[in-house]
Amino acid sequence: MKTLLKVGAVVGVLGAGSAMAQERLESSADMRGLTFLVGGGVEGYTSALGSDINPGLGYGVTVAIKPTKVLGIELGYSGALNEFDQRVVTGARSGPDLVRNGAHVVATLGLGAAPVQPYVLGGVGISRYNVRAPTVAFADDTAGNIPLGGGLRVHMGNFTADARLQYSFLLDQQFAANAPPGDVTIGDRNFSSGGSYAGTVNIGATW
Repeated sequence: MKTLLKVGAVVGVLGAGSAMAQERLESSADMRGLTFLVGGGVEGYTSALGSDINPGLGYGVTVAIKPTKVLGIELGYSGALNEFDQRVVTGARSGPDLVRNGAHVVATLGLGAAPVQPYVLGGVGISRYNVRAPTVAFADDTAGNIPLGGGLRVHMGNFTADARLQYSFLLDQQFAANAPPGDVTIGDRNFSSGGSYAGTVNIGATW
């Protein structure tokens, strides 16, 4: 009986200590205000575009305003460097085949107000595609997109870390107008179908 009482007392102390640590973490975490993040990861394409464009390096910078612990509005820059599949290239090349530079406005909604916070996101963006490889399949173009996704954000004091997965629906694929046909037909032209995906890890601070 005494042993059980001792075990119960230890469990109680540990539980109280854990609760106090969680309260200190929540009170010290700066989850509202202005957030600045930089990061990188991988960016690729799906469907027919995924057959023509290999996954590559993605990177970006984000500035977010969080008026509450769960709601945020982001303004961001993102870029990517990708290589084409060999079958759509007509000659020798060096450096990245496709360079994308873009901007987006995204709203994030936290699924709770804890310092370790899963969230969902949605917004609108625009990207400029520059083709650097010898190919007749792709051409320079500007296209809009609708990003949707989710992630996990961690706040520790002013420090903020963020990991997210995102899929972008392309509003047109005219940069791939001469690529091997997919299943998107506009007028009398057949475009390669697909969207883009990105997985990134970002670090920064919130004030």
